Amino acid sequence: MNILASSMKIRPRNRTSKRKERSPLTFRQPEEKEALVVTLNRMGYMLSQPEKYNQAFIDFAPFAPGPVLDIGAAYGLATIPALEKGAFVIANDLDERHLKILKNKLPPSLRKRLMLKPGRMPNGLEFEENSLGAVLASRVLNFIAPEELLPSFEKIFRWLRPGGKFFFLGATPYMGNFQRFIPLYLKRKKEGQKWPGLLENIPFYAPNRACDLPQFIHLLDEDDLRQLSTKVGLIIEEMSYSPAIEEHPQEMKFDGREQIGFIAFKPEEVL
Repeated sequence: MNILASSMKIRPRNRTSKRKERSPLTFRQPEEKEALVVTLNRMGYMLSQPEKYNQAFIDFAPFAPGPVLDIGAAYGLATIPALEKGAFVIANDLDERHLKILKNKLPPSLRKRLMLKPGRMPNGLEFEENSLGAVLASRVLNFIAPEELLPSFEKIFRWLRPGGKFFFLGATPYMGNFQRFIPLYLKRKKEGQKWPGLLENIPFYAPNRACDLPQFIHLLDEDDLRQLSTKVGLIIEEMSYSPAIEEHPQEMKFDGREQIGFIAFKPEEVL
C-alpha cells in the first residue's frame, strides 16, 4: 500500500468564489473649452451651443416630413434638442464612442425616438430613397475628400422626401487659424482651379490645432456649395457666411466669414 498516496487529501476547488467582473468600458465627453468640445477621434470639434443653421435644423425637425438624420452628430449638439422637441432622429457618426456617449446622456423616453447609425459619408451610409424628412451636416463634410462631395450631395438629395430639407454648416478659407492659407486659396480661385480651398497640410498652417485635426481639411466657399447643390437638384432657400461664436478663441476669428451655412430643399416635383 502506498502510504504517501493514501495520506494525501484532495482539496476540492472552491466553486463558490467568483472572479471580479469587469465593468463595461465607458466613455466620457471631453470638457468644453472656449465653446468647443474636441472629438475623441481627433476630427475637429463639436460646438458647445447651436449656431444659426444647427438651430434651424432643430426647429424644423419635429415638423419634417419624416425622420431626420444628423450626420457627424458627435455628442448630440443638434440631436438631443431635436429629440426634446419631438423629432425622430437618426444620429450618425464615424466614431461609435461618440454615439454611445450621446445615448447615455438621454432619458429612456427620448431613446425611443433615437436610432444610432455609425458610418462614414458617403460610402458607409445607406438609406432608402425618399425616406428622410431632413438632413443636417454640421462641420463634417469639410473632412471628406473633394471627389466624395458630389456623391455625398447626391445621396442626401436621394434620401430626402419631397419637401425635405438639407441643413449645412462648414468651415471656410477665412477661418482665423488658417489665415496663412488665404493667399494660396485666392490664387487658386483666380486661376479657376477646382476646389481651391483644399488644405492638405494642417500642421503647417495651424500647428497649435493640428493635434485635434486630421492631416487635411477642405475649406468650402459659396461657389462650391451653390454648384454642388444646383447639380443634384436642391433648391437653396438661404445661404450666408456665419461668424465664429463669440466665445471661440481669438485665433479662430477673422472677418465674420469663418463658417458658411445654407438651407436647401428637395422640390415636390423632381425633373
